[in-house]
Amino acid sequence: MTRKRRNTHRRQPNIFRKNSSKSSRAALPFLAFLGILIIGGAVAFNFLAPEEIQSSVDYSAMGVAARHDVQPSENVEAQPTDPRELPVAEAPRDPEITRMTGIIKNGDTPSSLLEGCMALPEIYNLCNESKSVYSLSNLKAGQPWTMIYSGDALVGLEYEIDAEERLVVSMTDGGFEFRREAIPYEIETKTVSGVIENSLFGAIGQAGENDELGIRLANVFAYDVDFTRDLRQGDTFKAIIQKRYREGSFVGYGPLAAASFTNQGQTFYAYSYTDKNGNTAYYDQNGRPLRKAFLKSPLPFTRISSGYTMSRMHPILKYRRPHQGVDYAAPTGTPISTVADGIVAQAGSNSSQGKFVRVIHSNGYETIYNHMSKFAQVSKKGARVKQGQVIGYVGSTGYATGPHLDFRMRQNGKLVNPLKLKVMPADPIAKKEMPNFKAAIAAWKSQLEEPVQAAALEQPTPTVQ
Repeated sequence: MTRKRRNTHRRQPNIFRKNSSKSSRAALPFLAFLGILIIGGAVAFNFLAPEEIQSSVDYSAMGVAARHDVQPSENVEAQPTDPRELPVAEAPRDPEITRMTGIIKNGDTPSSLLEGCMALPEIYNLCNESKSVYSLSNLKAGQPWTMIYSGDALVGLEYEIDAEERLVVSMTDGGFEFRREAIPYEIETKTVSGVIENSLFGAIGQAGENDELGIRLANVFAYDVDFTRDLRQGDTFKAIIQKRYREGSFVGYGPLAAASFTNQGQTFYAYSYTDKNGNTAYYDQNGRPLRKAFLKSPLPFTRISSGYTMSRMHPILKYRRPHQGVDYAAPTGTPISTVADGIVAQAGSNSSQGKFVRVIHSNGYETIYNHMSKFAQVSKKGARVKQGQVIGYVGSTGYATGPHLDFRMRQNGKLVNPLKLKVMPADPIAKKEMPNFKAAIAAWKSQLEEPVQAAALEQPTPTVQ
């Protein structure tokens, strides 16, 4: 007997088959559930806010760019927006102002400094127009120069003419504007004191100050103290001086108001005073001017290598002869100052004196400065020179074994010893102006007469060149 083989693969039901009533009844619950899902999704879609629609759709997955202009359904009423949630529009910002400061170098010109910022015709106009206030052709090496930018545009310039004034240039739509103005400083008036151990510069350094103050003191007291020969250990000084700062940094000294210097037990005083005619000078406590007809020395801070004598073995000629001058040993290039006002009578050279300058002064005096390495620009025959003005530089030209200044002086044609010259003071303050002078120096006088404290020596000692 043949058995009918049983089919082991069960037929899967078809829920969409119309002729099967049993299958249709089984599919009804599923279809109802699917319909609910479709209707619910449509309702939810209509109530989504535009931003929710955007965030719920992954446009990148579709390969298209995301849209940002989807509008809410017309069937949904637009909701009012809270003003606090609106973005605040920022006001346009002004371009940033920047300042670029450098130092003028040798060879710098307005054209080289402004190249790339201004066209050449503009630079020429700038220089021409500046002449009425300060000529930009007078730029000096070592002076600060500032360029001011608004964004990338050059809108201003500043040039420091000296320690007191600067030129300010503003660039406007109408052209250039120029003005000179005082340089702003933070000022501190300080009393500085010290005790001489080895040198004036060493004592200045111990007091925490720099060499400029030492030079200022030496210039003030140069008529009464020979800083080459007269200094002694234990000498003291005191100075009341302005110290200048910019943005908190020390940049230099202002006026020296008053000072004292005790040398070998004798104290000299110096008070700055401006008289009714506007002339400023230094006076002692009795109103006598410190300025004398002659400086004590044409070179500060040097040593005398040979004095005035009628018999000296000449280092080159090797026989004894008079040396009617004073030799000051100093490095080549040290500036030489004329000791008094006068007129240059001669600036020349010969085999024995080398390069020399001869200056004629009042009252029959003349001075000679030998063995120079070079002349100063002013040293031309007939030129007027002022006391303390540089007329040349130390050298070893002529009969000289090393760099030094051979300084000589004549009175009425006869050579005299410069170290024995009696000082001739200028006129004192007029009697009717003395009350003003006494009142002006009163506060300084009390400070200067206080003993110098040795505390300054406790400070670290910097190296003094």
